[in-house]
Amino acid sequence: VEKLKSIFQKEDDGLTNKERLKKMGLSVLLSYGFVSNMSYAVMLSLSWYGFSKKTGLSPLAPGQWKPFLAVYAGFYVFNNIIRPLRLTASVIVSKYFDTFVGFIQDKTKLGRKASIGVVVFLANICGTFAAMGLGVAIASAAAGVPIFVPKVVV
Repeated sequence: VEKLKSIFQKEDDGLTNKERLKKMGLSVLLSYGFVSNMSYAVMLSLSWYGFSKKTGLSPLAPGQWKPFLAVYAGFYVFNNIIRPLRLTASVIVSKYFDTFVGFIQDKTKLGRKASIGVVVFLANICGTFAAMGLGVAIASAAAGVPIFVPKVVV
């Protein structure tokens, strides 16, 4: 609870949000990266769905990338507005990151730093790409628009 309170306190300590998270502990910083990445993956998927449903086209179709980015920009702004919720979620999720790091250490006999590296790679890199890919695939299927534009053979 103290960790959660410290996020929302208006301290004039000159620290950025990222520095404040780092001060709270590595697991909170790692979980913030994960929570933030998942949030952006959801926003990407929602904007992909909305754009595809409205236009009947994939954002990857010729000439559609810029209009899609305009839709995504709206979701991006919203995602920044809900940053306090992401910070709160990262504090809640941080205990799972600690557990995951310990699990990797136990199973692989790696040191703490190497185990943290493995967790970052698995959760924040592989997890992000998997969430984005799955989200876009679901959004495309729900909109009834293929992700990739089929090539027309003449």
